[in-house]
Amino acid sequence: MQKNYFKVILTLSFLGLLLIIASMWKENQEVVIPERNTLHPVSPFKNYISAVGIVEASSENISIGVPLNRIVSKVMVSVGENVKKGAPLIQLDDRDLKAELKTQQALYDIAAAKLQKLEQAPREEDIAVANADVINAEAELKQSQKQYEMVQNLQDPRALSQQEIDRRHFAYIQAEAKLTQSKANLNKVKSGTWKPDVSIAKFELQQARTNVERVNTEINRTTVLSPIDGKVLQIKIHEGELPPADTSRTPIMIVGNTDEKHLEVSINQYNASYFDPKAPSVAFLQGDARVQVPLEFVRLDPYLVNKQNITNDISEKVDTRVLQVVYKFVNNPYRIFVGQQMDVFIETNPNPTPNTISHEDEISNA
Repeated sequence: MQKNYFKVILTLSFLGLLLIIASMWKENQEVVIPERNTLHPVSPFKNYISAVGIVEASSENISIGVPLNRIVSKVMVSVGENVKKGAPLIQLDDRDLKAELKTQQALYDIAAAKLQKLEQAPREEDIAVANADVINAEAELKQSQKQYEMVQNLQDPRALSQQEIDRRHFAYIQAEAKLTQSKANLNKVKSGTWKPDVSIAKFELQQARTNVERVNTEINRTTVLSPIDGKVLQIKIHEGELPPADTSRTPIMIVGNTDEKHLEVSINQYNASYFDPKAPSVAFLQGDARVQVPLEFVRLDPYLVNKQNITNDISEKVDTRVLQVVYKFVNNPYRIFVGQQMDVFIETNPNPTPNTISHEDEISNA
């Protein structure tokens, strides 16, 4: 009996061991993120400069601004969309400008018609009217002249009052003046438009045309266009919103050419004098020493700027200036995103110098 009891316990123990082994084997079959070699990538060079780089588009990251402080009526692209140079990105509200354009267009049409009228003078109809006025004035002059001559030929001057005599005399003078005015008006009509009047009309037309072009320009400015062929990397504006006053600090949209990505590296000013554009350089994804990407020098900005890329290192100084160097990736097989931060190592002169960090010094400091 005791022997059978011992066998049962031994069998149960064996089954329990099998279950434990099976469970451990199953856990080993699950996908596990492999451990990284180190949180801080190690430089492959013995003597080097370490720096921090930010991935950017080869065209640089272009912050789109708006020329007018107007409400956004439509965002015409989406994030990740490829756009061509001159493609519309953002449409601002332009209803008031379109109404103003109609008004200015009407004023332009009036000025154009006025100039055309002056340039086409004299009209045959105007000459005919002026001729008729001359004929009428001549007839009135003859009539008034006869009546005045009758007064002068009277044998008895008392036949008419002095008042009537004066009236006929003044009527004769007025008829002469009217005839002179009619003839002058006829000559004026025949000579056409006075040149200064045509010049004034031309200036008025030019002013009206300028006003139309000004409003058209304002309407065109309400459509924000892409400055390059590229990709929309970020959108921080929505329909109905008013863009911020300073879009350089808070860009509403970022566009860049990501067909080729660049790495903008910030080198501490104390190490800038040891930088060699021809020196080998590599970049690592931060926190992953397995991904090493060789770099190729593109250009540098010879003006040092304030440091902006912070690594959160406890010994890091933020009140310093950096030399900005741009690299491109060589045969990069990895997915690297614009805005991603990377650790960069640039080889320096093998002769130790106070500002050149060695691989052994970094390990000892760690």
